[in-house]
Amino acid sequence: MSNNGPQPMEVESHAKLMKNEDFSPELLKIYYEKFFPFLQMFRWLSYRNDPKSASQGVQKDFFQRREFTFVLQGDIFCRYQCFKDLEEYKAKVLERQPIRMEIGAVFSHAPSKHNLISKDAYKPLERELVFDIDMDDYDDIRTCCTGSKLCLKCWTFMKAAIQVLKRALEQDFGFQHILFVYSGRRGVHCWVCDTEARKLSNEQRSAVAEYLTLVSSGAGKCRADLKFHGSDELHPSVEEAYKICKRWFEEPNGILQSQDILRKDLPHLDRILEPFSVTEQQALKKYINEENTTATSMQIWRRLEKIANERKSGDLSSKQRLEAKVLLKDVTIQFTYPRLDINVSKQMNHLLKSPFVVHPKTGRVCVPIDPDSVNGFDPAQVPTIGKLVEELQANDGDVSQTSLKPYLHYFETKFLQHLEKTSTEELRAKTSQMGVLTDF
Repeated sequence: MSNNGPQPMEVESHAKLMKNEDFSPELLKIYYEKFFPFLQMFRWLSYRNDPKSASQGVQKDFFQRREFTFVLQGDIFCRYQCFKDLEEYKAKVLERQPIRMEIGAVFSHAPSKHNLISKDAYKPLERELVFDIDMDDYDDIRTCCTGSKLCLKCWTFMKAAIQVLKRALEQDFGFQHILFVYSGRRGVHCWVCDTEARKLSNEQRSAVAEYLTLVSSGAGKCRADLKFHGSDELHPSVEEAYKICKRWFEEPNGILQSQDILRKDLPHLDRILEPFSVTEQQALKKYINEENTTATSMQIWRRLEKIANERKSGDLSSKQRLEAKVLLKDVTIQFTYPRLDINVSKQMNHLLKSPFVVHPKTGRVCVPIDPDSVNGFDPAQVPTIGKLVEELQANDGDVSQTSLKPYLHYFETKFLQHLEKTSTEELRAKTSQMGVLTDF
């Protein structure tokens, strides 16, 4: 580590990123045999629908109707994989050794029989509501890294995205069972697992995704297009999102300072100044060019805020008052709000990479992220399978003494146990309505 802070993590080039022991078929085999949490994954994706249960309220073929996709060495895609139970799930993975696994919807029939079922009859019935946030969509505004590199400065975009999305999903939609997962490379996946979320139609998923979309990426875009929709105030959800964005934008190690977005050799400032009057623009340029020639991005931003506040106190028309209310808020949101790949969210049968698989280009495990402790998550510290195998050998084969332990613990205690409690209550309510007495 240099005196200038943490160095960017390479996530593309095998030669620069990984030692030979970070990823290999031999290491992957050990990982699947010793580390991959087959039981916990089965418990999650079955939602208490145990195929071996004697309860009439349980859908015994529920897990078997879930589609998995295996990606084998050489980028060979094996679609329509499905498993009758935990034992078959584990056996098939150990047999095929996929370098990636993706999870799809629960269908009306077992996916392996899709060719035997008419297209009208074979359809997805439920699937977690999912979101995909990738650093590629921030390339027009991040300045600390380029291409395939990643550092803690640009990871701040992901931290902000996680907390903004979590608030909206919990408070605007009432969802409770939300899992954020590191993609293993440069992004974050979000799984919303409440029954109501899993049952959403494609049209409803599209509506949720559109509701959560406030910004679009693109070179030269510096302000979000915030709408009042006939009101004198922004939508409460936008205001709440802005509060979170403002914190991540303005904090000492936040986006404004770490990306230094207002420095002179970048085009952002001129574009941010476009809605300001000529007089206001001249005042700011005088400050930068004469009064404080070494002004930081934060100092320039504070001066912008001062000019914006002075405008609000003036004699304004109704239209000008509305414009003043979003002045600079639109910039904060544009640079901080999550940039969702909404096509991932819109379709029930869209595949998404499974948690706890290994990214073949980094060797890192796709581990859960605690949204309440995002500052404690560093993608560069996520274990590779090479590191895990070394730790396993150093601890006499004890998986619980490896660096995967805290991620497994979070998945079990903070996500899975709460989800299973709700699933059990829902199944009991269902069986009670059927007039069946049972115990789960």
